Amino acid sequence: MRSGIMKVIQSILLIFSMLFSQVGLLLHGPAVRAVEGLHEKTGGYVFGITEPSDTFDGDYDRLRALGTDWIRMEIPYPFDPSGQLSGSYLAFRRSCAEFAAHGIKVLGITPVPRYFFAFGGFDPVAPENHQKTRDVAVFLCNDLRDVIGGLQVANELNLTETFGYPLETEENCALFTGLQLEALHEVKGDLIVGYNTSSTGERFHKLMAPYYQYCDYVGTDMYYSGIAYDYTSRIRKIYRITKLPVLLLEVGYKGAGAPKTDAERLEILRSFGYDSEKAARADIENFVAKLPENFQMHIRMGSEDPADWGDLVFDTHRGHFYREISGKLYKRCAHTPEGQAAYFRDLLPKLMRLECLAGILVFRYKDAQSCWFCGFSDCPHETSFGLVDVSGNEKPAFFAVQEAIAAYRGAPSRT
Repeated sequence: MRSGIMKVIQSILLIFSMLFSQVGLLLHGPAVRAVEGLHEKTGGYVFGITEPSDTFDGDYDRLRALGTDWIRMEIPYPFDPSGQLSGSYLAFRRSCAEFAAHGIKVLGITPVPRYFFAFGGFDPVAPENHQKTRDVAVFLCNDLRDVIGGLQVANELNLTETFGYPLETEENCALFTGLQLEALHEVKGDLIVGYNTSSTGERFHKLMAPYYQYCDYVGTDMYYSGIAYDYTSRIRKIYRITKLPVLLLEVGYKGAGAPKTDAERLEILRSFGYDSEKAARADIENFVAKLPENFQMHIRMGSEDPADWGDLVFDTHRGHFYREISGKLYKRCAHTPEGQAAYFRDLLPKLMRLECLAGILVFRYKDAQSCWFCGFSDCPHETSFGLVDVSGNEKPAFFAVQEAIAAYRGAPSRT
């Protein structure tokens, strides 16, 4: 009797298992197939690092020991004002050749709009310049194809005031991106080509719809609390909009930083010669002129009107000026080397099970000497993301990422 009941229960469980399997295939089958299609071009799941090209110190063996075989870096504008290949571009090309020689593929980020204005001397979306914009992309593809694995057209152009500047609108940024994607489609060969957004970027993705046909992938850069739902819901939304395999091209966690006290903030203000924010606002042009050059540039990119600069420094970019991280920003993991490792240990295995996600690139390999945005050396917002410290010593996060990649590659299949 008991044996008969057990057989019935087992049969019911088998039926439910098959039913759920079919439902899962119906829901996620297209995403899985899209990812598999990209993996045929990349040779498998994409594990990598996003790192500025001028900071990597040649530690190729340890980068490979981490388990990564991709690195994502910005490509300098290839031409100087005289039309000759620029020194920075030539150095980048040599760097790509070194990575290729060590079995690491480069995902090159093509120049953002402001470099077309600054070095090319033209507005890349003006109708008379469309072919010039296409030509730059085609040149980069043809010149680098033997030493890179793929291209990402520009970077986070849904952030129009930062990376899209001075194109001003998402429509212009989408056109800038699309012109290059269309041109690259004809010449890319075995290279993978796509674009990215900061976070979900829903509106920008919808503007890009005419250009999906030219993309192998769509990328996203995300920094959230470590709760997997923060990522999975947004990544799945990007897939639902674009129907393209998704690459998480930046994911990271600050390994340092804390809120400042009122006394510490006052000390920072006084280092610039002011006793209060009110006094700094009253002398805003002189005050901004005392900030690091990068910070000044981003303030002016935010607004050309000095009347807005006080709000940009003390509200929008307050964390950069005071070099602090709000205590309310992340709750699950402390901003310490150990907390950074815990973040990756919790998050990465969950992301690797996401059916529409084709790869993950961690930001970044090495702690930065100074913040790229504000220029302060003690700003935790951009200096503490590394898996190794400024001296090249492995942080706990290095081993957390290494373990997650090794565990994925040791698994018989994705679940």
